[in-house]
Amino acid sequence: MLINKKVAIIGVGKMGEILLDSMIKNNLVKRENLSGSTAREEHAEEINKKYKVRTYLDNKKMVLQKDVIILALKPQMIKKVIFEIKEVVTEKQLIISIAAATSTQFIEDCLGKNIPVIRAMPNTPALINEGMTVLCPGRYADKNHIQMSMHIFGAVGLVEVIYQEGLMDVVTALSGSGPAYTYIIIESLTEGGVRMGLPRELARRLTAQTLLGAAKMVLKTGMHPALLKDAVTTPAGVTVDGLMELEDGGIRVTLIKAVSKATEKSKEISQ
Repeated sequence: MLINKKVAIIGVGKMGEILLDSMIKNNLVKRENLSGSTAREEHAEEINKKYKVRTYLDNKKMVLQKDVIILALKPQMIKKVIFEIKEVVTEKQLIISIAAATSTQFIEDCLGKNIPVIRAMPNTPALINEGMTVLCPGRYADKNHIQMSMHIFGAVGLVEVIYQEGLMDVVTALSGSGPAYTYIIIESLTEGGVRMGLPRELARRLTAQTLLGAAKMVLKTGMHPALLKDAVTTPAGVTVDGLMELEDGGIRVTLIKAVSKATEKSKEISQ
């Protein structure tokens, strides 16, 4: 579906480079059909040398005759860049935006044309092909555009599609910010192991692998987390005492409130 498409990435920063790298490694797009832009000449030269793809400083020039344009930008840069390229983009092109808290309608309105737009919310574990990306199509995107987007982000992890864009703020708060919450949990459990005598590196490895294994159990078995938890919790055993401490500390409510608060912040930024 993508192998003969021409793809341009505006903003080859952290996530832009992850996508560029994955498309090359997974043979999704021919290397000669890939291009990327950066704001600095040194960085453009660095990307060109590292990936052997064309790099640009001029976004307008780069997007000419491309099939897919990925806006790997921070929200505050979106409007400026769209006004740079709006004269040359056409309705035959697909625009994918990974800018947080930026709606498809905002991008469509800035373009002033019936151009297909898909909003994507990936997260940082995409760096190791364990990402979670949620896609939301705009008014002019069809099934073919969604499929192309799923191929791109499927190379770096799991992909889901939603059609109610108001939920993208929750997605941002949950899977977008979620790795940060998880790192705090890993850090805290590691400290618990160290406090009780484990060497720090061993405690960190035990914690990280335990969370990884537990997450895979949820995904691969399809079982409710409560059932999986019960399978570990034997009567009058070790686990139930640990769970009681977690409940006493309000971990469940605290995590729910973290997602709620982050969702509110995402809505505030998007407005």
